[in-house]
Amino acid sequence: MDVLIVDDNEAFADALALRLRLEPAIDAVEAVYAAEDAWQCLGRRRPDVVLLDYHLVDGPSLPLLNAIEALPDHPAVLVLSGSQDVSDIVLAVDAGADGWVAKGLPLPDLLIAVDQALAGDLVLPPHAVGPVVRHLLAELHRKSTSA
Repeated sequence: MDVLIVDDNEAFADALALRLRLEPAIDAVEAVYAAEDAWQCLGRRRPDVVLLDYHLVDGPSLPLLNAIEALPDHPAVLVLSGSQDVSDIVLAVDAGADGWVAKGLPLPDLLIAVDQALAGDLVLPPHAVGPVVRHLLAELHRKSTSA
């Protein structure tokens, strides 16, 4: 598995990259610290999964998430954030994120979340499941009534 970490906290991104490189199932890991660097990296290679910080130094990561989701054969994207704000989680899922995980999540749980996202599952913290499902159902209803 090939992983791209996008986080403006360089120490965090580099530490996570070092730790992930020790995992037998992970073939390659690259860490970048800004949306522009991530986009350049995605132009060179196609990781299987992107671990994307929600708040980057150059602003929210939603535009980058939208751009990644528009790629053919786009990678799975897990938003990795210190925030557990449900409205941010809903926005990220609406933009195409395959899930949201806390930065404080133990590594074995992060690896499980990555596997779930790669399998096509939506990975959410338990407190966000209800609001995200309600939002998605409301969007579905809105689209069906406007058609």
